[in-house]
Amino acid sequence: MLEFLRKHQRYFFIVITVMIVISFSFFGTFNTLNTEYPHEQTVFTAVDGSAVKRLELDELSNFISTDRQDKLLLGGVWGPNFLNDGVIYKDFLESGMGLVLASHYSDELAKDLRARSEKEKRFSLYSHPQAGFINVESAWSYFSPQMKANYNLLQATTNPVEMEALQARITLFLQEKQFPAPLLRQVLRYQERQYSWLPSDDNLDYQDLSLFGYHTAEDWFGPRFVRLIAQFIINSAKIAEQKGYRVSKEEALAELMQHAAKSYQENINNPNLGVANLQQYFDEQLRRMGMDQNKAIKVWRDVLLFRRLFHDIGNALVVDPFSITKLQGYTKEGVVGQIFQLPESLRMDSYRKMQKLEIYLKAVSQRPEDTKNLLMLPTKFLTREAITKKFPELLHKRYILEVAQVNKRDLQAKVSIKDTWNWEVEEHNWEILKKKFPELGIRKGSTREERFLALDDLDDKTRGLVDAFARAAIVDLHPEWIKQALEKAAAKKSEVSIGTKGGKVAFAVGEKRPELIQLLEQASLQGEAINSAAEELTQYSPDNLTYYRISVIDRASEHEIMTFAEAEEQDVLEPLLQKELEAYYVKIREKEPSQYKKTDGSWKPLADVQDLVADQYFAKIRQAIEADYKEATAPQPAPSIFLGDYLASLRLYAYMREVRFSLEKDPSNAQNWIYTAQEGSEEKVAKRQPLENQWKLIQTAYRGLRSDLNSDLNAHEIFAMQVGAWSQVNTPGNGDINFFHLEKREASTSAVAGPKVHQLYNVLSAEGQRIYMQKLLQMLKEKKALSLDYMNKAKEE
Repeated sequence: MLEFLRKHQRYFFIVITVMIVISFSFFGTFNTLNTEYPHEQTVFTAVDGSAVKRLELDELSNFISTDRQDKLLLGGVWGPNFLNDGVIYKDFLESGMGLVLASHYSDELAKDLRARSEKEKRFSLYSHPQAGFINVESAWSYFSPQMKANYNLLQATTNPVEMEALQARITLFLQEKQFPAPLLRQVLRYQERQYSWLPSDDNLDYQDLSLFGYHTAEDWFGPRFVRLIAQFIINSAKIAEQKGYRVSKEEALAELMQHAAKSYQENINNPNLGVANLQQYFDEQLRRMGMDQNKAIKVWRDVLLFRRLFHDIGNALVVDPFSITKLQGYTKEGVVGQIFQLPESLRMDSYRKMQKLEIYLKAVSQRPEDTKNLLMLPTKFLTREAITKKFPELLHKRYILEVAQVNKRDLQAKVSIKDTWNWEVEEHNWEILKKKFPELGIRKGSTREERFLALDDLDDKTRGLVDAFARAAIVDLHPEWIKQALEKAAAKKSEVSIGTKGGKVAFAVGEKRPELIQLLEQASLQGEAINSAAEELTQYSPDNLTYYRISVIDRASEHEIMTFAEAEEQDVLEPLLQKELEAYYVKIREKEPSQYKKTDGSWKPLADVQDLVADQYFAKIRQAIEADYKEATAPQPAPSIFLGDYLASLRLYAYMREVRFSLEKDPSNAQNWIYTAQEGSEEKVAKRQPLENQWKLIQTAYRGLRSDLNSDLNAHEIFAMQVGAWSQVNTPGNGDINFFHLEKREASTSAVAGPKVHQLYNVLSAEGQRIYMQKLLQMLKEKKALSLDYMNKAKEE
């Protein structure tokens, strides 16, 4: 038997092979002909009768499911689609169209929302493990009071698709966009630092504070809602095309590139960006979404067609002209008067700036002990000699200088490629290069040819560094180039303040500062016979890299105490403040070591406990500000906790009330309180004003309408005032404390509508869009042009 099989095995192999080929050919072809791949599946038929494939719908859904704001809130990480400027957020949820769509398809959305509702009922908000009163709800009460009500409603609902629950979900989503998790974490950290006995919660930095752990619109509303919106956009785009709307590929691409450019600028300093330019940034986003440029353009053309259709519907509303005329007349009521403001240098817009002001006041004046006078600004100051002993950083001298500059790197352009290569292959220079670039030492370099080949074998980056080093060395061989360049460089004349110690003047830095100051003091003035010091200043360099041509036109007769604005500009207060806090930290940490020690028993660095130390260091002034504000605003309730930046914005509230009272009582006192600009000269150092003049206010004539009144003014109060009256002192959060004197009222004849009118138009426009959407949804339902059946079938399978 075996012999028979061996004898005829060739024929058996042929027969078996033929049968296998026939079987595979038949069944393989049969299966191929009867297989519909998921991405080729028709998911719905659009309003114009065209079949929409799943791939097209998924591409649009994925594109709009995240947006540029998601990317910002998540710290610029890759993932969210920055090419989308917020279609779901702006066009559907903010406008109210999303609520209309969700209410029409509540049954279809129930499957997604019920699962989310169960998760939301189990969710609990963060509270500090050792101090339950520091929690999310307390932060909401300050910054977004309505969030708590919507949160409670969403957790309590038994039917997540009823109108009230849908509205609460949408509103809560929008509110969290305004008060997102990163900002919430900062507030909680600050509240935590208000209590010296309370240890910080190390887990707070790692805990996801996003509500319910949701980060995107799809997290909040489910994939069905996003796909309903995508289907609605596709249908709306087709209707727009039927009505004659057109969007070119170039328009769509240009808008996408604008979105990419905005996001690129916002995230350009992110170390994890991983791209070198805008085009790479754009391409990388498309790659991560599995799209090419043509697909992105197709998606965005549909969005733009949808937007143009609905924006035109909203803009086409006809409003009763008489009503608009009356509204415009109201918004065009005007006031004329004077605004009295702090100079910009005294606008305490941050807690850190307030701390620097307190350090400055401590350094230049004798601080009063009583709480009331502690809030006033001093008019008597310590002597220059007293300040020299303890705070020499706050002394400076003013000069009128004419300065031109040249950087040696700019001169390297004078060196040709040929000269660079010739310098590099010289035997003496080769030894210098080998010390600087050791990789050259392992190559043959006995002859000029070998040295040239060794250089040619370097990678582009290293070769560039070698050439740059060679060009710099060649420039050093030609000091006359620097002299010639300085003679040709344009000079700028200005007043320059040079501190005795510290400061930000570019050419007065490092160890050579004393030498420069000595030269500036000894140099002959411009127009006089040039002495040796003036000669040295014609080619002066603090670092042998940047060279300056300096001419002294005039100089102050003596050193002066800096104003707060000058000290801020010279950046000398930050190191003084840091020095004070460091010394105070060493002093207090032994009293409460539990707050300041790590788990291993070592002291925490000041950077980790800086706000806590500062709160204790400035406790007296903090208490004075809080007490004064509560007294001044009674019986209105004051915040239970004064956050640092808010506290800083109130630092000069008491001072401004005193100024206002004095001016109201006797306007002739204005010269004591109002700054008057002094005429200056480019040739002479201006006469030094008394140091107390730095506290004087800026008075500005103002004319404004009800519709565009300065946002820092209290419009309700001002338009209720009598002519000649003085407003109360306003305390905006940016520290620009001000008050207003009303001189007269007037009505503008301008026909241009103000912001309030535009706001009315926006409300009416959104209402018009929602009404049109209702009609459009009815038509789409009749034509079955919106369908989630394919998702239900996929779940069942």
